[in-house]
Amino acid sequence: MNSTGRWLLVVGVAAALVAAPIVVRVLPASGSDVTAAALGERIAASSSVPWSGEVRTRGTLQVPDTDSFGGVVDLLGESKTLRVWWRDATHWRVDDTRQTGESDLVRDDTSLTRWVFESGTATITPYATVRLPDTSDVLPSRLAARLLGGATTDELSRLPSRRVAGRSAAGLRLTPADPASTIDRADVWADEESGLPLRVEVYGKGDVLPVVTSALTDVDLDRPSADVTTFEVPATATVRRRDVIDVAAGANAFAPFELPAEVAGLERTGDEDELGAVGVYGRGPTALIVIPLRRGLAGQVRDQLSTVASARGGDAGTALEVGPLSVLLTEGGRRSRGTFLLAGTVTPETLAQASTELAQKVTFR
Repeated sequence: MNSTGRWLLVVGVAAALVAAPIVVRVLPASGSDVTAAALGERIAASSSVPWSGEVRTRGTLQVPDTDSFGGVVDLLGESKTLRVWWRDATHWRVDDTRQTGESDLVRDDTSLTRWVFESGTATITPYATVRLPDTSDVLPSRLAARLLGGATTDELSRLPSRRVAGRSAAGLRLTPADPASTIDRADVWADEESGLPLRVEVYGKGDVLPVVTSALTDVDLDRPSADVTTFEVPATATVRRRDVIDVAAGANAFAPFELPAEVAGLERTGDEDELGAVGVYGRGPTALIVIPLRRGLAGQVRDQLSTVASARGGDAGTALEVGPLSVLLTEGGRRSRGTFLLAGTVTPETLAQASTELAQKVTFR
């Protein structure tokens, strides 16, 4: 074989190697006869499925860029590319690589490390299930689990299969039956064998396009090495150790309130030993969180909300709607039982009713 022939062979082999994944990705998805209920069960049981891959998220909500909403602006109002290594539900790593630098989130059993490359700062805290959303919550697996939590059989229906991240994925649609929900539907495509969600699209009432999309662009179902999910703090890093992750976790642990078991017809959820002063009520797409705020912090939040054109005042407090997300800051005051920030995928009327019941039912520890 002459030199030209050898180069043609090399080019041909290289082209075949590059084209192979592309061919797999464009192949039609295989049909699926699994029922909606069975697929929902597989998805619910997939939290222990190990995987690694790239996730791309896109949020279209115009969340006000204020300190009050923290990372919610990034999660619901921007696009992200994340690299993820998931050994199990308590050992994982999510790297958020942006043009301005890298920010990593690493869970190692009971601790959580946030690493910001630009500032060279590692913040280590105890992991808390009651907290504000972070990048791990927009992964398809986490997002699908939250939305489908407590779903009834009549709320689930099958969607045609599609190919996601090179794998044939069975489709499932959740259509909330509760009129209090502001979510119109959530569409999930999951690997049929493992149940791992590969793509999630969330639609608000009246929306033609999803308000939040989270999808894997490539995935490997082999268990990542423990070395990959273990964060080694660089010798030059600034290390900060804190008792709580954020204001929600802090309030849950230290605020002197006992919240009622139910508000606005929504039952409180969570493990008995984790219940504190922060309340999560409802299920799946019909859920709200209640966070008690110190007087000084409540004033800061109110001042920030006053700068948002769409915020409005009323008897219940200061309210704001951002797509399917409703927010209410109660009035508080000397004779009240505290000031609370309520937020969730429920109607503003539901939040107003919840705030009225909180004023009547909240007790001090």
